[in-house]
Formats: sequence, structure tokens, C-alpha cells
Amino acid sequence: MFKNFILFQLVLLFTINTVSAQAPATTQRDYIHNNMFWGNLVINGKIKGKFNYQCDFEERRQADPAHSPEPNATVGTNHANIFKNPYQNAIRPWIHYQPNKFLRFSISPITWFGTWSYPINDKTYFQPEFRTAFQITTNQFLGRVILNYRFRYEFRFYGVKTETHHPGDITGPGASYDFPEANQRGRFRYMVRAIVPFNNKELVKGTFYSLTSCEAFLNVGKNMKNANIFDQTRTYIGVGWKFAKEIRCEAGYLNQMAFRLNNTAKNNVDLNNCLFVNLIFDDLNSFFRKKKIE
Repeated sequence: MFKNFILFQLVLLFTINTVSAQAPATTQRDYIHNNMFWGNLVINGKIKGKFNYQCDFEERRQADPAHSPEPNATVGTNHANIFKNPYQNAIRPWIHYQPNKFLRFSISPITWFGTWSYPINDKTYFQPEFRTAFQITTNQFLGRVILNYRFRYEFRFYGVKTETHHPGDITGPGASYDFPEANQRGRFRYMVRAIVPFNNKELVKGTFYSLTSCEAFLNVGKNMKNANIFDQTRTYIGVGWKFAKEIRCEAGYLNQMAFRLNNTAKNNVDLNNCLFVNLIFDDLNSFFRKKKIE
């Protein structure tokens, strides 16, 4: 089963890259290539009993894309500097209830996202977003292999996309914080992930491990056109190291295929190659418990 899972991930990743490489850039469907950096700081801790908390801090940057989706428009020419332009910032808290090691229920009461477009004709746009999300995660253990199956539903509230002359301002212009009803929508996400420890049977201190995942996104709601129901896919291959008892770091390659179909007269597909980096604190409370004992 696990071998088939890994094979499926590799075939999917190969297919995505092959199709994107062969697709012409000026036909009815326009493929926009870009290189990005996605960085996460994940802090976990215990509340009480079977309740836990989590808070994610996300920083995403982007290079100049291969070309502009708009005819006769110009974008930058630096396609290698994945830190050049802002792309997205987010603060996402979670509350988890885990009755056993096989099942976990989660809620994110409110999440803030700030997203910037890449500069087109030297103009950059900012759009804020608030989300509420519900999530169920199931775990399967096959020897040392850990399989996660994650189901997430998001209520999304978009602000008004507003031109900004200060892309370094993390909160964006105040004029963008208007949330019309037409901008409300929902999204369903399903992810399968495999974690395989290399030098230990479990994720204990000193363990190196691999991560492989695939996630599909579906948009829903009365404001969603049929052409935009299938939102995007993300495929990830990476490695991790648990270098301390409660701290891990992970890094790898993430391929994002985002569909922007039926937007005005264009049918764009964003093909993003991302360096994905995670720093994870598995139990922040443990650091304070040690100080108390000392």
C-alpha cells in the first residue's frame, strides 16, 4: 500500500511538470510559471487533557513570473530570486481535540491572510482574507510509516483587492478591508501525507525522516462559478530532522498548480515551484516546565 502511495505521488509530480513544460504560453490557456519561497513557523502546545493548541506563522515570497497574463504588460526579469516580491503572510491559530492517536478534531476560529500580486507594469495589489476552518485528521500506522488523511473545510471572507505602493507593509492599505458578500466562498481540502523515519522507528530526537503529500482543493458556494470549482493541487516531497526533543525542521520541494479559469477573457494556470521550509515546535509548554523544575 505504501509503495503504491509513493509511486502515485511521483507519477503525479512527473505528470504536472511534463504537462507544464510542454504547454505553450500564448494559447487559449495561459500557463504562468513562477518560483517561490514558503516558510512556516509552527508552534504546538498542550491546553489540558486531550485539548491542544497550535499557531502557524507563514511568510511567502515570490520571484518575477515567467511572463504577465495580461497582453502587452511587463513584469520583472528576475526569475531566480524567490525572496524578491512579497506574496503572502498569515497567522493561523488552531484548537485540537485528540481522543486517541488515530483521530483528531480541529477548529481554526479565525485566520488572517494578506496576499500581494506580483508587480505588473510596476503596480502591485493587496487583498486581505479572514478564514474560519474545521478539520478532521485520521492517522494510520504501518510499521514505522505514518499516514495522515486530512479533511478541511474553510469559510473564506475576501477583502477588496486594492493597489498598493508599499508592498512591504504587512497589513496592506486600509481601503482593502471591506468585505462584500459577493467575495464570500467556501473551500474543501483533502490531503494525504506519508512520514517515514529513516534511522529510528519513531520520531524521537536525532531522527531523520521523509515527507510526501498530495492535496486537492475544491471551491464551493453560491458565488463560485462552475469553471472555478476545482481550485488547485499541491504536491510535496521533502525531508525532516528532529534535532531536539521538541523541535523539528523540514525542507523540500512543493509544486502548486492553481487554476484561474474564466477570469475575464483569460484562462490562466499558475504553476509555482516552491522551496518549502518548516520549523516546528512540537510542545512549547515543555520549555517552561523545564525552567520551573530547575
